[in-house]
This record gives sequence, structure tokens and C-alpha cells, in this order.
Amino acid sequence: MAKALWRCPVCGQTFVSPNMPHSCQVVPLAAHFDGRPELLAVYERLVAVVSAHGSVTENVTKTRITFQTRMRFGGIDKPRKDHLVANFVLTRPIESDRLRVEHIAPYYYVHRVRLYRREDVDDELIGWLDEARQVGDQRHLEPDWPKVREPPA
Repeated sequence: MAKALWRCPVCGQTFVSPNMPHSCQVVPLAAHFDGRPELLAVYERLVAVVSAHGSVTENVTKTRITFQTRMRFGGIDKPRKDHLVANFVLTRPIESDRLRVEHIAPYYYVHRVRLYRREDVDDELIGWLDEARQVGDQRHLEPDWPKVREPPA
């Protein structure tokens, strides 16, 4: 049985461990997309994809929106003028011209991708997001889950 999530007494967000660093500046979703219906459509497509296998919590704060099942596994930065910068966490790096990858020891890799249109949320990205959701479910803690411990070149 999974340990209960810790809830921040200030903002109400939940975390797998107590006192995780986060922003308590919770804002309405509309604050990110006011006057940007085209970017809202991209975001809604992203939410539909990450929610396809069950409910996902959207943590909406001043500078970003994160997606969470047990742990946060993806999300977006505050929308830019003409695109979203989406991110997702895996335990292995993916080499792709579309992605920027950051290694966070011991074996987490944050992948960032720019999304301009709904169509940018394509089958390739959906596959990566499905894997990231499993990380959010903490499946990566199972002994046979593959983990890469070296930073990408």
C-alpha cells in the first residue's frame, strides 16, 4: 500500500514527501490563457492525453502547471507568446531534435518540448507522456524498471 501524500497546509497541493519545494501561489487556469485560445487548445489536448488512463491532478501556480498522479510527472511552463514549453519526466534520456533534456540525479531526466499547435501533441509525444505518467504513478520504483544513471552526452 502506498504511503499517503503530504498536503501543504498553505496551498493544499500534495506531494510524496513532506515540505517539498514548491510555489504556494495557486492561480486560476484562466490566468495562463487569457486572450490565448489557440494555446488553451494545445493545453487541453495535452491534458486529454495525460488523462487518457485515469485522473490527473493539475497543479496551477503562477509560473507553471504540473500534472500529477502520485508524483509530478509533467506539465507546462507559463505560456509564451506563441507556444507552450511542455515537460515530462522519465528515468532515461530520449534523443530527439524536438527535445531538450536535463539530468537530475540519480536517474531522472526532464524532457522539454515546444508546442505551437494541437497537432504537435502527436503519437511520438503521446508515447513519451504515457511512460512519464507511469513514472508519476511511481512504477519506476519497481525493481525491474529501467533506469539510466549517467547524464546524456
